Amino acid sequence: MAVQQQINKFVQGIGASPGIIDGKAYLVERLKVRLPQKQIDPAQVEKEVKRFLNAIQESQNELTEIKEKILDPEVRKHSFILDVHVMILKDEMLLQDTVETIRKKKVNAEWALDLTLEKLDTAFKAIEDEYLRERRSDLHYVAARIFRNLLGRKHDDITRIKGKVIVVAHDLSPADTLQMNLEHVAGFITDIGGKVSHTAILSRSLGIPAVAGLQVATSLINGGDLLIIDGETGEVVINPTEEVSKSFLERKRRTRLIERDILKYASLPAETRDGVRVRLQANIEMVEEISSAKMHGAEGIGLYRTEILYLNRKDLPTEEEHFQTYRRLVENVYPAAATIRTLDIGGDKFLPNYSKNNELNPALGLRAIRFSLRETEIFRTQLRGILRASVHGKLRILFPMISGIEEIRQAKAILEEVKKGLAGAKIPFDEKIEIGAMIEIPSASDIADILAREVDFFSIGTNDLIQYALAVDRINEHVSYLYEPLHPAVLRIIRWVVQSGHQAGIPVAICGEMAAEPAYAVVLLGLGLDEFSMNPISIPKVKKVLRMSRFEETRSLVEQLFQFSTASEIEGFVRKWAATRFPEDVIECNPEEIEA
Repeated sequence: MAVQQQINKFVQGIGASPGIIDGKAYLVERLKVRLPQKQIDPAQVEKEVKRFLNAIQESQNELTEIKEKILDPEVRKHSFILDVHVMILKDEMLLQDTVETIRKKKVNAEWALDLTLEKLDTAFKAIEDEYLRERRSDLHYVAARIFRNLLGRKHDDITRIKGKVIVVAHDLSPADTLQMNLEHVAGFITDIGGKVSHTAILSRSLGIPAVAGLQVATSLINGGDLLIIDGETGEVVINPTEEVSKSFLERKRRTRLIERDILKYASLPAETRDGVRVRLQANIEMVEEISSAKMHGAEGIGLYRTEILYLNRKDLPTEEEHFQTYRRLVENVYPAAATIRTLDIGGDKFLPNYSKNNELNPALGLRAIRFSLRETEIFRTQLRGILRASVHGKLRILFPMISGIEEIRQAKAILEEVKKGLAGAKIPFDEKIEIGAMIEIPSASDIADILAREVDFFSIGTNDLIQYALAVDRINEHVSYLYEPLHPAVLRIIRWVVQSGHQAGIPVAICGEMAAEPAYAVVLLGLGLDEFSMNPISIPKVKKVLRMSRFEETRSLVEQLFQFSTASEIEGFVRKWAATRFPEDVIECNPEEIEA
């Protein structure tokens, strides 16, 4: 029976990598493997354990072979992801729990591994941070490979993609994307995932449009269907009519012209028309993202998240690993500076060997600086690595989730102990390395005037600050509408923190994604922020807006905002104000709002 073809079907996903592209669908069909669940005879237990361990070894060999076959240097930069998957295959919890389940419950290897995955899944689902939560997918990519080897199933050969296609899949593992000849890939569509999935990160790095989280892509799209995707808005059109195709091609032409125009601003200083200079920097997770940050005009790294060093491994990163990573960071960024945020995860969720108890409310529990001050050896190891790297470039240290003076003083005391140890061993480091406090908890903002005397700079983390100030979980679809960056309370908090920092003579940065929205950036400029840090791709657009602005005008704008009572009133006023001064290509505004 012929499959009915969808005509001009519009579906909405998550824009994962910008760009508009059309092409034929290449469907990667991955039917879910049905796992056998069998009780085994006691005499067969060790044979089953050996079968499981053989599947692990076979999986390691496959990943090693895939890595060795990657020839494209740009793609090879991302092959470290395969090393992460090999580390998962060697993880003691994964191995020991599964072997122990086979022996104790006398079940087949597939069933035992599935039970282990359920335990690990529960821990990952409790993670609040979107980027870290998305790493749960790595575990499932690895497990799928083990299951296929246990069952003797062949892995899809996706190296034979021909032509220029849009790859459509339920999900794509790093091994999948790294094996593809990306010269033949025009775009990606996946049922699951989001902006921080591996496919999204790789796509943005290589400039390939992608849409994730479409949910129904593989059920609606057939191989060979003509598709149009918009990686900015997340729109996908299946078998578009000629009229719709023309409309998207015109949008694509306009988008390219806008991107070309905005990229001209990347190499220019972020300076207003009346001579006020601010610094635009990048938020990154991996050293490999530095080239993109530079290309988009970043003046250094305003936030380097170190959590990826601790994930998907059976042991903790050594001092040498920290040192080598941070050395690569500062050497690649020099002569600009890099701000390294110390470990910002919770021990019970990510470091099983160090968990002490299950927390009912992990968002308010043992995480970030609290965990570091409790597990001081982990903290000292990281600080030693940072300090050793500090002589190879310009480094700053940022302590996350500070809630009071005691925490910052304890962190500084440990840092001084580490400095003394390095000095005693005659190991060089920057003795005047700057330290900062991340302002993301209302208690820290309330005492910003006192806290400013303790540090060299502030960095406002608006992602969490807004969440905690407004008591709203930004990833909860039922209340996410309450997550309002221009809420009067948020603006008052930022104004007070900036005033407190400047009165103490220290700069104030903002490293939350609020800075990446051009309409919000002019408000932040008027509030007096010195440094803006954001995802690299947003820098040229924000830079263009700032260069078209006058600082005195933005200060006047901000004063008017404090006359309003609600976030919606402020939002409308800001966009109306911005629409009269900036072109449509950088500020989104409903034309009806302008006339109102």
